[in-house]
Amino acid sequence: MVQITATTTTTAARMGGWAGPARAAIALCVAGGLTLVVRDGVATALGQDDPARAAALAPSDARIALQAARARIDAGVAPGDPAVRRLVDRVLARDVTLPAAVELRALRAEAEGDKTRAATLFSLSDRISRRSLGTRVWLIQKAVDTGDVAGALRDFDIALRTSAAAPPIMFPVLTNAASDPALVGPIARLLDRPSDWRAMFLHYAVVERHAPSGVADLVLSIRDRSWVKREGVDRSLVEELAAHGAFVEARRVHDAFNPAAKGWVADPDFSRPGQTYPFGWRLVETGEIGATRGVVAGRSVLAYQALSGAGGPVATQVLTLPKGAYRLAVRAAATDAAASPYWTLTCAEARGPQLLQLDQPREAGATGATDFTVPEGCLGQQLALHLRGADAPSQSGAVASVSVSGR
Repeated sequence: MVQITATTTTTAARMGGWAGPARAAIALCVAGGLTLVVRDGVATALGQDDPARAAALAPSDARIALQAARARIDAGVAPGDPAVRRLVDRVLARDVTLPAAVELRALRAEAEGDKTRAATLFSLSDRISRRSLGTRVWLIQKAVDTGDVAGALRDFDIALRTSAAAPPIMFPVLTNAASDPALVGPIARLLDRPSDWRAMFLHYAVVERHAPSGVADLVLSIRDRSWVKREGVDRSLVEELAAHGAFVEARRVHDAFNPAAKGWVADPDFSRPGQTYPFGWRLVETGEIGATRGVVAGRSVLAYQALSGAGGPVATQVLTLPKGAYRLAVRAAATDAAASPYWTLTCAEARGPQLLQLDQPREAGATGATDFTVPEGCLGQQLALHLRGADAPSQSGAVASVSVSGR
């Protein structure tokens, strides 16, 4: 600004009597430019909160006019409304490369029944930019209407890769689509492709939507299982399924991602801390009662302890025993005479019946056992070790192993 003023003033001085009018013209140009800058700045600031006023303040700004048109559409105004038509026409007169404006023109054509023109305009928008979510949604719907599953999923992927606004729209649709067995495979192939959105989608489907029908099959169909495990998707899925009583489904997912172990009880000798609840031990430590993995005579054990009068469950895991007859056997590693802990097995559904209660042996190396039957409909069972409250200052002991066998 200083450079321009100095140069212009020097030039005006050479013009003799024209110096005064020249200075006036310069002042007018500067003032007019400043007014335009201020007005456009105000319009930009109003663009989000009051797009209609912003469009009136800056009639030459195509993007603000587009905001105003979009706001009217979002408020329920028809695409063919005269005010919307004028705004869209103004936008396209200024800039024909704005996909959102082409979309609104396409919507108007569709509302007027001209589907051919609408398709042409949406295709034009797609050629201008692949980042337009509105166009992508229209293309997805077109693919769905014609049974083009691959085309629909391709546009899902493009939308989720290019638009931050896509996940809230696309994730629920993909999750619901997974309930159709015919779509599980194609969606899984889409998730096999590395992307920034696939982990977010699985978190949404598993945790936020609580793994509805088809999600377990979808996760099991993903070929990149090492990635699934790295993201912790398999563990989250098992926990969600078990929490909602789908014990058999949870076991199926767990076993698919973890080496199968012999026996019905996971980690029967407490030597594998990597096996976690529900199909592994959940250990409790409250300060008054607790259970931890330890070592006695060179062997891994479950050590327990409690303060005077304290008691409750300290170790639990979920079993999935089929209907039938079984035997529970437990072996002590160390104990004291303060109180005898006991084991229970209960059907895991709400208010399920208790199937057994067995006292933990008192002497190191001693074994205790009891027979029990799993009834029809008891698809998951909760195995738990409980400490009894005792008058002694404290109690402690250790369990060497616990197992279940058929009989």
